[in-house]
Amino acid sequence: MDKNLRPKISIVIPFHWMKNWQGFMNQCLASIEKQTFTDYEIILTKRGLMAENTNKAINCAKGELIKILYLDDQLAHDHALNDIVEAMEGKQWLITGCDTNEYPFYTDDIHTGNNKLGSPSCLTIRNDNPQLFDENLSWLLDCCYYKRMYDLYGEPKILDGVHVVMGVGDHQVTNLLPAEEKEAEYIYMNKKYG
Repeated sequence: MDKNLRPKISIVIPFHWMKNWQGFMNQCLASIEKQTFTDYEIILTKRGLMAENTNKAINCAKGELIKILYLDDQLAHDHALNDIVEAMEGKQWLITGCDTNEYPFYTDDIHTGNNKLGSPSCLTIRNDNPQLFDENLSWLLDCCYYKRMYDLYGEPKILDGVHVVMGVGDHQVTNLLPAEEKEAEYIYMNKKYG
């Protein structure tokens, strides 16, 4: 692809308070600043839950592509954005591998929580008709989003290998959301998708 025709990327960073958020933010932004692909904008949103903040940022995005990147995650190497732009050609959505899942794949039962694609930080979408996250969800918001994208566009383009480094720790929703709230989200998803 001609470098002059490459689309601009909007990097969406939805803020939510977490322990050591300043350190995570510095690492996240530093990973973006060292990219060889430099035609991007950064959109950082505050106030609100994760899905709401992500949606606010998506609605502000001006780029042809929208790259989700959670505050505690970071791009794995200097060519990550370049690889994503090249892999997105002709596709509506893309999932990149990460350090906790180098070889992601779609599962037909993703709506039940069987997510083998990974965190939204592994997601890039086109900005011509961007879908928004279901603001009723925290725990399964990625599963719901991926199911809708599959229903609209089929399987994502998969970019294997490590392109995102996940900020794994006790600050994650996985570890903070009470069991009863997780169960309520499973019930909600079952009603939504059957």
